[in-house]
Amino acid sequence: MTGKVSSSEFAGHRVLVTGGSRGIAAELSYQLAMRGANVAVNFSAAADSSFGRAEAAQVLVDRILADGGNAICVEQDLMQANGGILLAERAQETAGPIDTLVLSASIQYHVPFLLQSPADVSDQIRINLQSNIELLQTLMPKMASSGYGRILAIGSVQEVAPSPEMPIYAMTKAAMKNLIENLAIQAAPKGIMINNIAPGLIQTDRNAFRRSNPSDWDKMQSKANPVGRAGQPQDLTALALHLLSPENTFTTGATIYATGGGHLPIGTGEYAELILPQNIESKRKNLKISS
Repeated sequence: MTGKVSSSEFAGHRVLVTGGSRGIAAELSYQLAMRGANVAVNFSAAADSSFGRAEAAQVLVDRILADGGNAICVEQDLMQANGGILLAERAQETAGPIDTLVLSASIQYHVPFLLQSPADVSDQIRINLQSNIELLQTLMPKMASSGYGRILAIGSVQEVAPSPEMPIYAMTKAAMKNLIENLAIQAAPKGIMINNIAPGLIQTDRNAFRRSNPSDWDKMQSKANPVGRAGQPQDLTALALHLLSPENTFTTGATIYATGGGHLPIGTGEYAELILPQNIESKRKNLKISS
């Protein structure tokens, strides 16, 4: 997590960040608080415990408070029926009317399509879609009546480059992108800006299992995108903060790919080298020129 930055850009705004205790959402929760927002950090005790980080939410909130920000923990398992509604109500009871919403909580099962059980499918639809719908339906009316709202979904490169390893997860992220675009058209006249960031490979505790073998992880990073590395949560911060900012009064319905270029199609199957002018003569010997 990056260091303390203090400003008042989000002063007076109340933000709910789902799944805010870890990964990309934790970094964003911290940065929003350091810019004056009152942040409600949603977490699931069961989910955090499964990653060996049962105290992640409280550790994050303690750090925010120690650095002069304002934040609270709001525990709610979104797997629960009506979990999104319950979270929205609980967050507003403790933090006040929410005018800024980050939809980050999600679940993914690394199981081929034909091997995914009905429970696997329903779990991912429940967390990745249904809970978000519940949150939006509960929180957007107050945003509309006040004439102000900022909503950001944390999507995935799999919206456009679905992995056979996570087919249902990829489907749910594509569905959320569609919903964001649909709602953005309807909500813009009410002063609500709704956008989507689609990250590529980002190094978080969610993919810690991939780093058990450092050489395999290095190979995965090198092939993930033209930049040649996994992103870090802070690589998304500036972009997310702009889309959520009160100063963003024009960008809505956008999906921005934060992938290191990994979402771009490569016809040859490998990333091409940029040929610089000073090397052109030596390189021309290896080029095939047809007429």
